[in-house]
Amino acid sequence: MENFKDMFSTIEERVEPQSAQLTGELPAWLRGNLIRVGPGKFDFGDFTLNHWLDGMAILHKFHIDNGQVTFRSKYLRSDSYKKACIAQRPVFTEFGTHCFPDPCKNIFSRMFSQFEMTDNASSSVVLMEDQVFVSSETCYIRRVDPATLDTKEKVDLNKLMSVNFASSHPITDSTGTTYNLGCSFLSGPKYHIVRVPPSNNSHNLTGSDPWLNAKTLSTISSSWKACYGYYHSFAMSENYVVFLEQPLLVSTLKLATAQLKSRSLNDCFEWHPQEKVKFIVIRKSTGEVVKTRYVSEEAFFVFHHVNAYEIDDKLVVDVVAYPRPSIIEKLYLNKVRMNQYSSEDPPQLKRFVLPLISDRDLQNAHDGEELASLPNCSASAVKARGGQSGVYVSLTGAGIGEPGFDMPVVNKKYTGQQYRYVYGTGGYDQGYFKNAICKMDVETGQSLVWRGTEHQYIAEPTFVPSPDAIDEDDGVLLLSVADVRKGAPDFLLVVDAKTMEEICRATIDAPLPCSIHGVFLPDRY
Repeated sequence: MENFKDMFSTIEERVEPQSAQLTGELPAWLRGNLIRVGPGKFDFGDFTLNHWLDGMAILHKFHIDNGQVTFRSKYLRSDSYKKACIAQRPVFTEFGTHCFPDPCKNIFSRMFSQFEMTDNASSSVVLMEDQVFVSSETCYIRRVDPATLDTKEKVDLNKLMSVNFASSHPITDSTGTTYNLGCSFLSGPKYHIVRVPPSNNSHNLTGSDPWLNAKTLSTISSSWKACYGYYHSFAMSENYVVFLEQPLLVSTLKLATAQLKSRSLNDCFEWHPQEKVKFIVIRKSTGEVVKTRYVSEEAFFVFHHVNAYEIDDKLVVDVVAYPRPSIIEKLYLNKVRMNQYSSEDPPQLKRFVLPLISDRDLQNAHDGEELASLPNCSASAVKARGGQSGVYVSLTGAGIGEPGFDMPVVNKKYTGQQYRYVYGTGGYDQGYFKNAICKMDVETGQSLVWRGTEHQYIAEPTFVPSPDAIDEDDGVLLLSVADVRKGAPDFLLVVDAKTMEEICRATIDAPLPCSIHGVFLPDRY
């Protein structure tokens, strides 16, 4: 942990591509671009942002072609970034840092300005048809040029989809239709499932907005009159969308007055574990919310869904669950820059099994009756009663593998389908998967691990299937690896997804941004 703090330093961008030094040999078929985004600038003169997630977004790209690799990185020229560089302070409310007055506005404009969302899209890279966007969790996303990483127009999802916040993990199904989860709060807190059909132009290179055809599939009122449950992602099977209304509540009153009261977004969060976790299930064909109520008896916190699929009138939902949202507090810069990162509350891959049972059949079942068992899985779903809650399905999840596993990725061909393997990393966790990437067999709980040195921190894996692949795990993993030892190079790591053995690494003479999520684009980009 001695140099752990160096993962959270402000870094310089490298705008011009530079060649990487290869050790090993790249697969001949591997050609394209790995584009990732994450926070990179935390310091403005004498001012330092509060939280890792507040850092200004920086993109980086590894271009792979003809057995060679080049690297470049560039800060997203968002309004948040440009104004913070002028003010030397954030002028939009960020995750853990409140906003400061915008020096470009006069005193009257400041007095009458409304709460403004940040467009510091540092969380995820989203591919919509042939266009690339970066996103966070607000209503603003930015289109970027995948060739140069130049920042393009800002897209306002509130205008297009009537949402104030949107998940940074939209899901595209096998038909090319994209779904996303959003929420609105100005007329009472509500969740929205939005569907975006594919355009008629399969190569949408004209710059037109692929989000323009977005339609609201379903609107669901929050369980609370002045709060909604925080979300970062959701899951989707072949016929259902499912999201968790979890007990990390976002106060809409605090949100509305955040600018006036100098609050950050995290200051608007409240953890209420007695509220437990509700699984909301929506039919994709109609947008109808399934009337059967599913409630976990144990409170937990989720950033990342892994996958969901249907089998024998059951809906399997796999998530990475934390006992409570302490992960958010762990990532304040005043802690990690002192080499502090608690080992408490590690993440755990968990499986929940929901019976696809009608409300009438649930009423006719016996109290305590098991409704959805799977072979070799201890997950449970039983009929229960709860005072004013009435009859519901009580869920107990089954842990899979060792704790300490997050940033899950599956072969995209198996999204919404029965699958066997999920890949992830230990992130900053100090447990079993520290400094490692893992291939987890969700049926057996067994894992294969590639482990770096104690000084190497590995970002989320990206799975790239082999051409004409038949097996689910036939492909490679691409990983950005940062080495915090002074003088030690950062590198792109290529691992065989079947054996978890290293194939190749491409070292660079440049700082590698600490990214969160990314995407691999085939060689036509």
